[in-house]
Amino acid sequence: MAEGPEKSAYDILVDLWRREREEEGLAKIPEDLPERLREYLRGIKHYLRTPDKESLSAELKLAAADAAASLIREIFELRLNKLIKSALKESAPENLFEFEKAVYLKLVSVLREYRENVKELTTAAAYQSWERIASSCEVVHFLKDVPEFVGQNLESYGPFKAGDIASLPP
Repeated sequence: MAEGPEKSAYDILVDLWRREREEEGLAKIPEDLPERLREYLRGIKHYLRTPDKESLSAELKLAAADAAASLIREIFELRLNKLIKSALKESAPENLFEFEKAVYLKLVSVLREYRENVKELTTAAAYQSWERIASSCEVVHFLKDVPEFVGQNLESYGPFKAGDIASLPP
């Protein structure tokens, strides 16, 4: 393998891509990856400024830059899928890259809102066909114990304990 920042940046991308495909959780991204990629691409741009742009080595450099860009897109697409799965479970993953933290929180928030809307829709649909029955009774919540008593209709009610709820004539 060749030495230098160009090869090492590409090697890091390939290794990260493999780990991202194999591991269930998010792979750890080296903190210096953005800087290494900038150096790598700067080296390619510098090489391509030379007058020999039509050479085979120039085409190889361009192909390497395209391959690196493709790897980066694939790595973060894999990570996005893992982020979505984690957000669905609301289990925060480890090894989030800085911008992924904000994306994860937004995903969780959107999914919570979605689930709440589904819950409201389900509740509304469940009670939609229910008919309201006219009643001459009122719902009563007892705050303290009440012994058995006779209502105006001469029927006996109770006894009731504190916390009981009953439907009684007014």
